[in-house]
Amino acid sequence: MAYKRINTLDIWEIIRRYQAGQGIRLIARTLGYDRKSVRKYINQLRSKGILDNGTAVDKEEVVKVVQGNVTQRERSSQKQSLLEPHLEELKNLISKDDLKPKTAFSVICQRHDLTGRVSYTSFRRFVKSNQLVLNLKEVTCRIEVEPGEQMQIDYCKAGTLYDPIEQKKRTLYAFIATLSFSRHKFVEFVFRQDSQSFVNSHVKAFDFIGGVPKTIILDNLKDGVIKPDLYDPQFNRAYRELAEHYGTFLDPARVRSPKDKGKVERDVQTIREKFKELVAIYPTITLLDLNVRTLKWLKNGYGMTKHGTTHRMPFPVFLEEEQPRLIPLPIASFEAALWKEVIVHPDCYIQVNKKSYSVPYQYSGKKVWAKLSGEMIQVFYNERLIKEHVVPSNGYRKTDPNDFPENLRAALDKGMPHYLQTQATKIGTSFHELVRTILTPNAFMNMRRAQGIIEVAKKYPAELVEEAAFNLLSSIRTSPRPGNGVYFSPKYFKASIEKLIQSKKEPQQLKLSDETQSFVRDIGYFDHSFK
Repeated sequence: MAYKRINTLDIWEIIRRYQAGQGIRLIARTLGYDRKSVRKYINQLRSKGILDNGTAVDKEEVVKVVQGNVTQRERSSQKQSLLEPHLEELKNLISKDDLKPKTAFSVICQRHDLTGRVSYTSFRRFVKSNQLVLNLKEVTCRIEVEPGEQMQIDYCKAGTLYDPIEQKKRTLYAFIATLSFSRHKFVEFVFRQDSQSFVNSHVKAFDFIGGVPKTIILDNLKDGVIKPDLYDPQFNRAYRELAEHYGTFLDPARVRSPKDKGKVERDVQTIREKFKELVAIYPTITLLDLNVRTLKWLKNGYGMTKHGTTHRMPFPVFLEEEQPRLIPLPIASFEAALWKEVIVHPDCYIQVNKKSYSVPYQYSGKKVWAKLSGEMIQVFYNERLIKEHVVPSNGYRKTDPNDFPENLRAALDKGMPHYLQTQATKIGTSFHELVRTILTPNAFMNMRRAQGIIEVAKKYPAELVEEAAFNLLSSIRTSPRPGNGVYFSPKYFKASIEKLIQSKKEPQQLKLSDETQSFVRDIGYFDHSFK
């Protein structure tokens, strides 16, 4: 089999499927791995006494064991290039000589000394990629599954609907989840088609049917699958977590192969028509009402009508035969987290949702995964937690001084940073504290800002600068915004001094001219009670 990269999460998926009772052959075929690779990682954990001891496997323990054996680089297979020169000959063997592809493979291997050099699995991939050239006929076969075995997922564009929040019509999408055995389904109309919406729709689907199917067949959506490849599907992190939480398995369909999930594909037209019908009956229908009416129809309308293929009513079949076979729902509901792959910048910060967080300097320049869940953000490198921060309610930056190298922290008292603090000390204690705060934690990166503030300070009396610095530090302490560029910018500091000068000026008395004085009258002129 051709070489393919297996990362830590892939190995965990192998172990998870193995513990669920799937055989090595099934795991290899489903995930597109070689059986020897699957067996190698299973045996590795067996030798450590982790598997086959009757207890559940801990994910962190598995990661720790396999971390050093994960493939770190990817190399391309040369098997396809060995078969490429014989494409025309293979075409003639199949079309003119009427040989089956497997027989043609045997002929090619014997004619060109390829026996043992190219596996039949590699040949099958070669045939698949050249299907049109080889004029292979496609045969459609309806595959039925056991109750509770499979759910097929799809997204489709339903139409447009008025959004009262945006106060305009917006594109509306339909999330469709169809159970393959009973044909009972869940539908949710949404305005957004992103990863979090995708995961949340799954959670609602599981709650609606009261259980979880063993396998989910999905389209190669960006929200579910990062890299749409039959032999190397890379799932979004939040979607992986969803599958692990509910104990189900994800199997993506092939790219541009709707027949792989034909049961849900057929429902797209049905759901679009139902949407048009509801909008025609209720022109001012809201998104919430639309979803409520659709789910009611799936049970009492569509669900109680005989299906064209099975000739059975989906909802009763689901209740009687399929629901008892579903995986029970876990006690705790799943909360979708935002996962984002980011690069640690040279200043030891990452950016997630327009906020910056410090990361240990050892990871500068490396790609890490950030998990944003509620008010907490966690940073992972090679599946290992390397940093945690509380999301700042004020400001845009969260800094841990220990994340920076010792030489940068020590630089506060050396070289130019030390010189700048000496200059600030000559003006006053508060101003020195302000400059040192600016230079912390990364002295060299914030040195220009400190230089700019010192240049501003030289243009004003020392007492004014000291008072402005004291006021600024007090504001930062009462409403902390660590590292905020506005508070620490020379422009802002200058404006603070100017505002202080204006507040200290006494109101000027207006001088009246002699001509104006001639019009001035005593109050007694207007009120005779005053003598």
